[in-house]
Amino acid sequence: MDLYRIIDADAHMSEPFEMWASRIAPKFRDRAPRLVRDYGGKSGAFFVFEDFVTHFSSEREGASQDMKRPGGWDPAERLKDMELEGIDAAVLYTTYGFTLFACQDAELQEACFRAYNDWLAEFCSYAPKRLAGIAMISLYDVERGRRELERVGKRGLRGAMIWSTPPDTLPPYYSSVYDPFWATVQELQLPLSLHLNTGGRRSSAYTIAGENAIGQVYTKMVMAQHEVQESILSLIFGGVLERFPRLKLVSAEGDIAWIPHLLARADKYYASRTRRGHNLSLPMAPSEYFRRQVWATFIKDPLGLQTYQYGGCVDKIMWSTDYPHPASFFPHSQDILQQDFVDVPEDDKHKIVYANAAKLYGFDVPN
Repeated sequence: MDLYRIIDADAHMSEPFEMWASRIAPKFRDRAPRLVRDYGGKSGAFFVFEDFVTHFSSEREGASQDMKRPGGWDPAERLKDMELEGIDAAVLYTTYGFTLFACQDAELQEACFRAYNDWLAEFCSYAPKRLAGIAMISLYDVERGRRELERVGKRGLRGAMIWSTPPDTLPPYYSSVYDPFWATVQELQLPLSLHLNTGGRRSSAYTIAGENAIGQVYTKMVMAQHEVQESILSLIFGGVLERFPRLKLVSAEGDIAWIPHLLARADKYYASRTRRGHNLSLPMAPSEYFRRQVWATFIKDPLGLQTYQYGGCVDKIMWSTDYPHPASFFPHSQDILQQDFVDVPEDDKHKIVYANAAKLYGFDVPN
């Protein structure tokens, strides 16, 4: 079997829990995220942070054990696993840090993010040509978020992640209050990710109680990419991508089959603005801004691979393994690619699994 050249556009860490307590500012040490065994009368391991409790692992065998791979926290082991799968480079997102986006204490969130960003920068420095870290940035205070972005850029991180949607207490992303931040993102040319499960709204949480709670959890799982789509459209229709034409956005882990449909609807409604009597004027159609400035990652999206051509975004979509999460294919990514991409033209295949990510993140690897 011929091996693909792969850049994993959305892989993950398994952060060591002691990292937060050992690195966070001393005033927050007692409130740092932590590992708790057998929490609330339930067995297993729990990630506990303020009022948020995540049961991330249990004693049963199976997919839950995947998170324990040393490659999640040891860069030398990470490279071994990448070699095993034939992966040239990887873009690295948090795992447990996703929960921290729900934090409503601005100072605490900033302190947690800073501790993680420093740890991630050290991890990536082990092999900077093969590992690209994505920082977490808090935007409760736009100026402090802007300065943290500058700091992590100097530390070698190659992208950043913000809320997929900001909290209800803050202005929406199209507000001009964020313009200094967008300007810095554009100046530094750091791709800015909107990843699933990072919404700042109370309604973003998966913690649902009452009748048919598990059914509502699955409803949220299916609709999780909605918040990312909403933010991208608000940045387009709000004129942000027009004002900042070099701002690069990444829809992370939200699949790609929705793109042609969303762009068609965006253009359709934009074309009706005059008939509706609305004073909305953009130099380009909404779909053109998307094609110019938005990238998207997916893990397994068979429908997306059948329909991506209709969105005209072959230069903007990127494949990922989700390592080391239970949804990943490790160590069978090459086999999955052979199966899923069987009808994809070779030129497109190379862009999706390698070249698009190499260009976006500036990987210095053979192309």
